[in-house]
Amino acid sequence: MSKTIMMKNIWLLFLFFSSSCTNAQDRTEKQHLAVCTEGKGCAFSEITIAANQVDKLLGKNNFWTAAVSDATLILENCESKKDEKQTLEEIDLSYGGSGKAVVLKTIDLEKYLKEKGCFACPNETKKISFYASGDGQSGNGYFFLNIRAGEAYMPNAAFQQFMSGQEGSNAVTVDQFIRNNEMETYTIAEGQKYRTKMALGTTVSVVQSDAINEKRFKNDFKKTGKTRKHLNTANTETEYTGKDDEGRTISFWIAPSPNVCLPPGKFDAFGFYNLGYISVDGITYLVTEISGAGFQIKLTSISDGSYNFNPAGYKSY
Repeated sequence: MSKTIMMKNIWLLFLFFSSSCTNAQDRTEKQHLAVCTEGKGCAFSEITIAANQVDKLLGKNNFWTAAVSDATLILENCESKKDEKQTLEEIDLSYGGSGKAVVLKTIDLEKYLKEKGCFACPNETKKISFYASGDGQSGNGYFFLNIRAGEAYMPNAAFQQFMSGQEGSNAVTVDQFIRNNEMETYTIAEGQKYRTKMALGTTVSVVQSDAINEKRFKNDFKKTGKTRKHLNTANTETEYTGKDDEGRTISFWIAPSPNVCLPPGKFDAFGFYNLGYISVDGITYLVTEISGAGFQIKLTSISDGSYNFNPAGYKSY
């Protein structure tokens, strides 16, 4: 072999290895997130946070930290698994998608998990302050909503605040609970203590007709397209409208609730004036306003809270 030919072959071999190394560097393997719905396919995003942070968000040890460099994290609501073999298109097709070339979106993993109610929620007692108007009257008040205990409580101080200016209201002491399908009212009048009960069609925590109520909400109440900022937070409230039992149009404003989770199968956990929480498709929302012709009930603030009440000495009336 001539020296010229040998040098040419060496040069071509050098170019081959240089090209191979360059291509390997260009094909930097990436991990992806697939948010999938059975029968509808998946939405995909690149995972940009550290593997140990993914494990922390999912509540799993040595799960994503052990994944290969081009693995795909598949989420279906709160269920998570990793796929280290299929392409993104194959994963999409397996969930009923088109299987066509995938277009990456930006999906915030932590936000998705929060909105789906995937984190263990502390469900601390909430103090909910509100404004209510209707029938020519209006007022401000507050109550405590205790998901764990399955009750809502409006203390006398809140009752007096709401009834301020009403004749005779300051002559009595009134504490009220909503629990066990009833409203219990504890009254002190003229030195006597009375306890009365009134049946209600709602409970704070017990699952009853919740599946029917959720189905009705999903069928009868639709988004209007209106949104607004939730109090002084970065969260967004969304408006829904529909008809009440008497055919009147009413509006609900709701916002995702990351730190309160209703139990599985529970649709609503309302306190006073139907402010509280609803769960739709497993995601818990805070109801921030209910309004219609001639009335408005609006949440004005919410915070963690606590309460005490001593029912001793009250007689059933």
